[in-house]
Amino acid sequence: MFRLEPRRSPSRTMLYLTPFIAVALTMAASLVLFGLLGKNPIEAIRTVFFDPLTTRSGLSELTVKASPLVMIAIGLSFGFRAGIWNIGA
Repeated sequence: MFRLEPRRSPSRTMLYLTPFIAVALTMAASLVLFGLLGKNPIEAIRTVFFDPLTTRSGLSELTVKASPLVMIAIGLSFGFRAGIWNIGA
């Protein structure tokens, strides 16, 4: 019989590696899915992950789409700090 127990302290290495592992697994899954759909997987990865950060129009679109999310996060942070839960964001 297995029993789950919480760790006393998280691994420092995994704490820093987890975001990179998540991005790498997302890219790998995207490569497979776009390949199955008959699209060029490398072109799709470039379009989804790199173009928004490397082109002027990509940066402007990223800013337009991220601004409302940042404002929502700032508003929620005030409520959480005050101990009030807001599920309407």
